[in-house]
Amino acid sequence: MSDLDSRLNFPTADRFRELLVHEYGREDSFKVFVNDDQLSVEDVPGVSKQVEEVLAESGAVRLRFTIADGKKAPKSPGIVLKVDGKVVGKPMLFGLDDDEEIPLKLSKRVFGEVELDGNDHFVTADWGGVIENSKAFQEIQAYVRSIVKQGLQETHARDMSLQLARLKRQIDLRLQQLPEHRRRYAEEALNRILRRFYGESEDRISTIADVALDAIEHDAYWAVLERINITSRGDVGSFAEALEQFGLVELSAIAAQAARRLQFLDFLDELIQNVATLEQNMHQALETNLWVLGRQYATMASNTTLKSIIAKYGNAKFTGDRASKRPDLLLSQDLGDSFLIIEFKRPNHPISRDDIAQAEKYRDDLSTTVTWKSPLKILMIGKGRADSMDARYAPEAITISSYVSLVSAARTELNWLMTSLAR
Repeated sequence: MSDLDSRLNFPTADRFRELLVHEYGREDSFKVFVNDDQLSVEDVPGVSKQVEEVLAESGAVRLRFTIADGKKAPKSPGIVLKVDGKVVGKPMLFGLDDDEEIPLKLSKRVFGEVELDGNDHFVTADWGGVIENSKAFQEIQAYVRSIVKQGLQETHARDMSLQLARLKRQIDLRLQQLPEHRRRYAEEALNRILRRFYGESEDRISTIADVALDAIEHDAYWAVLERINITSRGDVGSFAEALEQFGLVELSAIAAQAARRLQFLDFLDELIQNVATLEQNMHQALETNLWVLGRQYATMASNTTLKSIIAKYGNAKFTGDRASKRPDLLLSQDLGDSFLIIEFKRPNHPISRDDIAQAEKYRDDLSTTVTWKSPLKILMIGKGRADSMDARYAPEAITISSYVSLVSAARTELNWLMTSLAR
């Protein structure tokens, strides 16, 4: 070469060969030499391998290939078939592109050639291809595929290990926050993501991994059920172990739910202690959290029909000057045919005889609206029973409680559950 720009440093011979092999490594009409050395597949940056074998149908076969590194894929990936030094058709992947175990992007990092001498009967007349049902070609194809596949799997495993290490460094804090048994499933999920999205940018893989971890953090069942599904029923030990894992996840989920409920009770305590808290505030907080009221009410729930009954009753009975006296009622039903009226009072309001009489009036009115097969019970919640009331003479179908006692009982039950699970 001459007339080069003297202001620039000349490339090294190795770097020059890397650049040239990408552009001219497949040229058959001329050869390129750098410092008297011809370009070859070994000049492609990556892991190179050479093997030679004598096959029954094809004779001596020489295979040379390089698995290019991830920085730049070859311009014309694949393996060129040469017979007596002459190229046959275009580069091929010898079936690797149809192999489900090899990501397509990985197979396209292969750059090489396979040579054989004096056996061209499977080559088409124009040397543009091969006769695919030829025994000799099928033998060569199987041989090349097995050798290159092994190299690709080794490279794939190494790349995935490095990529997984980088990914885990990015999300290590989130992994450490997961329970130990769930952390293992998270790592398995990350491995599947890397296999599925091999060759994608690390930013994209990181985003997908974050989404997967979000799902795992909120639901560990999918991984356990997947393991149960793929476990052979014939392997009784493995199947039993997989079922045991489901039980551990169940216990973990129960413990997590108990911890969250304890935190909810802390917030509910704040609401109860606030002097500005009104009936409707307590109604709103407890309507979807009836478990706070105790196990006997845990299966109770309201629905559109029951809410509509209460709304129509309130609109009909408490209008005009009486609107301010409208009670805060919740009508709920359990899985059977039991119904309950819950009247929410302010947390600082002691429940008196007058309050009870008024609640019984609400029940009488609602009983004329809907026919109940079982007695319509009442639960009144406020500061508790007024000092002037004697508990011995309280009506049987009415229960009086305080928000403080209900929260305390719920907290005691949850603490017992957490202690039991920790044993």
